Amino acid sequence: MAICILWMLFQMYFTWKNKNAVLFKDCQAGPIWMRAGIILFGVGSLIMISFKIAHTAEYKDCATPIKIMQPVTQAVFVIVQTCFLWVSCKHCVQIYLNATRCFLMVLLTVNLTIWIMLVTEESRHHTTELQEYFNINDLETNSSEHQDVNKDVKNCFCEFKCAVNDKVFIYLYPFHIEYNLFAAAMIYIMWKNVGRQIDENASFHHGLGPGVRQHVPLLGLVFGLAILITGIVMFIMYEVGRENPQKHWLPLTTFYFFHLISLVLMCLANVVGIIIFKLDKRNMDNEKNPTRTLDTVLLLLATLGQYGISYYSIIAMVSTVPFSLLCGLTFSYSLLMIFQHSLQNAFIIEGLHRLPPINLLHAHQGISHPRPVEQHDSIKRRSVPEKESRLSLASHPGNSRMQRRETLTQHIKSHLKKRKTMKDIYLFLFLCNLIFWIMPAFGARIRFDSGLEVNFYGFSMWAIITNICLPFGIFYRMHAAASLLELYSMS
Repeated sequence: MAICILWMLFQMYFTWKNKNAVLFKDCQAGPIWMRAGIILFGVGSLIMISFKIAHTAEYKDCATPIKIMQPVTQAVFVIVQTCFLWVSCKHCVQIYLNATRCFLMVLLTVNLTIWIMLVTEESRHHTTELQEYFNINDLETNSSEHQDVNKDVKNCFCEFKCAVNDKVFIYLYPFHIEYNLFAAAMIYIMWKNVGRQIDENASFHHGLGPGVRQHVPLLGLVFGLAILITGIVMFIMYEVGRENPQKHWLPLTTFYFFHLISLVLMCLANVVGIIIFKLDKRNMDNEKNPTRTLDTVLLLLATLGQYGISYYSIIAMVSTVPFSLLCGLTFSYSLLMIFQHSLQNAFIIEGLHRLPPINLLHAHQGISHPRPVEQHDSIKRRSVPEKESRLSLASHPGNSRMQRRETLTQHIKSHLKKRKTMKDIYLFLFLCNLIFWIMPAFGARIRFDSGLEVNFYGFSMWAIITNICLPFGIFYRMHAAASLLELYSMS
């Protein structure tokens, strides 16, 4: 982290002093919601690190120097990296290419290493809580570990009032985990853009595009907020019910029904969106784009985590005798998870590869746009059908100027209806993915609390499966939400 801090400060100063260092910028890299997410999660990370520093200060007599230096260095690292990504995320560096690539890869590795450490700490904390919840005391490693921790705590005394509790950290882990993943994704795009020569106007849609300003998707907003608010209420009831095992069955069952209804609605929204894509025939943009390629790869890889945990859950439910109501709910939930992820992946990937429909509207408004260097061929291919349609209209002697205008007006109205529907779908799915990220990220382990998979696989095996697969499922929801927000702004 110290090496990366020094290099980022040097790189920002070097690119500021040397105007020839950055001659090109990738407008599709580092959109405003990615940079806003970096700041949001960075603030959460700094709050968590502050609690760690305060907790270490309370036990400073027992803390080693590295335990004090590490969170302080990490706080400086988060601040410097956030500033670096905000300033340099669009840069296509043109000098000292090998050195820049080398240090960017070191920075990427540091972020991934911190992410692995944080996921391990969070998984260990949740596993310990679940072990206490199930009253499992036959694991000698965990029992001896707890004895060592208790022994250390007995020998240490607070300098102050011990106001900072370890349990506070667990609610801030998701912010720190997502921060490092967001940073790693943006750094990878910067690494791909080193030495790349592109036109600064190569992207017609970046930032908050016209889709945000011209239409407010009330239908998607209302249904999405309903799912979001209901999910928060269900999550609170679920967490409160966990404290009372005798009355935990009702909140758990209700929580499952909420998931099933939400997943069915999300599947329907994805199907409607895919149908509209097929009806609204448009050329695909197959040009090389590191941002879009990374989005697609991350979506597909993160889906494997949810596929894995759902697959093992389905096996456990099919093998459980007798087949109870809770088994049926868990089986349906796992099956719907697989369907919803598959449909949403197809929907998002096709949306990211679709060219924006700007020629039709700009032809109607008489607006001309410069053609970028890299997308010249794709835009040329896209404009050919429109030229042919205009020539075909002009070739018929009976067609008048009014008929051509009416035909164009009908095309525009049809396009606007599809556009409004798609924006409703994008916003609805964005809010749904947001609540599906919040619940597992902040401690909802629904497949653990039912106890069905634990009884089938055993606590240790199911803990391993969950701790490996669940972090990827949580990351998938956040990344899908970011991709849907990008599609919303491009619609």
